Amino acid sequence: MKTTMTMHLHYVKYDWEQEGEFQLYPCKFDDSEDRSYVGERQVEIEVPDNYDPRAQQIAALEKKKQQVMADFQNTITEINALISNLQALEYTA
Repeated sequence: MKTTMTMHLHYVKYDWEQEGEFQLYPCKFDDSEDRSYVGERQVEIEVPDNYDPRAQQIAALEKKKQQVMADFQNTITEINALISNLQALEYTA
């Protein structure tokens, strides 16, 4: 299946670069010292007929879940260390 998208062509060149390059974006950006708008272009993209994004979405969620679990474990470890430090202090009233 082919799909047509409207893309916006910009010429981008930063001070530290010898040469700039043309870049496509799905939206039009205002001109700046580093980027100038060239124009709108229609781009035709071939997409597989049976494309199903769910497998990629599930993989991204699994990766996010692993990161959240790792962050949680790190936080628990930090809290347990703080508790241990407090319990190790001698209480004198």
